Amino acid sequence: MRQELAFNIPFSGFTTTDFINCFATTTMFLEGITGDDDYECKQRNGQPCDGCGNCRASTAGLQEQRFFVFDTMCGRSSLRCRFDGEPTEMQIRIGETEADSCGTDATVEFLFGFAGYAYRKLTDPDAFRAAITAAIDAGRPVIAKVKTGEGRFRVLTGYDGDALIGPDYTNAQQKPEGAPSHGELDALYVVGDKTEPLYTLKDGLERIRQVMETNLNEKLWDDYIGKMGWYQPDGLGKADLQEKQARMQRVSDTMWHTFNSHNFAEVFRHRTIEELQNPAFDDICKEIGGPCFGYTHDLAWALIGLNEYADWSKHYACGWGEMVELTLDRIKQNDIQALDAVKRALELCI
Repeated sequence: MRQELAFNIPFSGFTTTDFINCFATTTMFLEGITGDDDYECKQRNGQPCDGCGNCRASTAGLQEQRFFVFDTMCGRSSLRCRFDGEPTEMQIRIGETEADSCGTDATVEFLFGFAGYAYRKLTDPDAFRAAITAAIDAGRPVIAKVKTGEGRFRVLTGYDGDALIGPDYTNAQQKPEGAPSHGELDALYVVGDKTEPLYTLKDGLERIRQVMETNLNEKLWDDYIGKMGWYQPDGLGKADLQEKQARMQRVSDTMWHTFNSHNFAEVFRHRTIEELQNPAFDDICKEIGGPCFGYTHDLAWALIGLNEYADWSKHYACGWGEMVELTLDRIKQNDIQALDAVKRALELCI
């Protein structure tokens, strides 16, 4: 027997099929949210995007906004990386590792509570088949974690006998092809009834504050600055050419990660969280969306570009080292400024 939901909600292109992405799409389906997909778009006609914003009200645009909210409120878009590549305490807690894909128990519990849904986590394979069948028959997709792969989460939207059915993971990075088999499933998250949210904007801001303070206490940016400043004790001036190139590549890789500041900024620019629409938050939202994380986003592009085009064998590379050091320090100051804004926002929360 075949049973399949009419599931056509796209996924965010800002990440893989991690838990946050799958959760945002699943809750949109459950709430019957769709956008206006009949809009003028130069990019769809093969022309360069001109930033018109017509897509913002599309189904994909609405999913992206929801993804940004969940990504920011759970603390993921506040995370920063260690220079040596080892995961930080907060990356492990939130689940920004390949094995977790932002699906640690703490992150999952917060997001269900923030969105206002009951849920059950199942880890007994013997219970999977009946749970999936019951959920699909009730018109509810199931979020599943698989044992391997990039982005460990999937959305189950139907079944055909023993075969599972999944959606087209439109827009998602490294999107999976096809649905997993029963043998590939590691855990299920069965969505229950809509409830009163357990967590509010204040709880999300508190998580953000904790992540940002931990980043600064661990001196994550200081390590980058110490490695890249030309005259620092362990700086570029003491590194050979290969090491200079390797360190700059690490900075570039970290800047791609730091683009999570865009997700953060969008939440405060567009204020889709009802509580943020209070005029008391006006100055805070403008500060985070522009001078803080709008600025960080631009600086990250500058460092990525420098890595792509700089020849570190040139005699004037010492100047680049100093420039990178100053840029990284500015990014650190932007994080400090954003943390101050978050603390002020917390004071406004009842």
